[in-house]
Amino acid sequence: MFEEYENDEFEMDDEMSQEEIINAKQLYNSLVDKLVRENYESITKNGIDIVNTKIHNLDPKQIEQLKGTLDFMIAYFTESEEYEKCAVLHKYVEELQQ
Repeated sequence: MFEEYENDEFEMDDEMSQEEIINAKQLYNSLVDKLVRENYESITKNGIDIVNTKIHNLDPKQIEQLKGTLDFMIAYFTESEEYEKCAVLHKYVEELQQ
């Protein structure tokens, strides 16, 4: 699905059958889809208060993790050609970078 994220995928057992590998990959892709969409729905419903996030002195690592999550979601929605969702998420990325 995402070539750049291949190393993050779960490891396959060498003894798994081809069918088991296919089923595991389908399950993985289904879970990623579910989580990305749930995150998106939460963000559109509740928003992300970037100003408060910065004011509360979040660790730079936490800010970078949030940006990484948003970037992953944008890449996911770009691949599925859901560009409206990308635009919504990109606004938060821009706010984080200010």
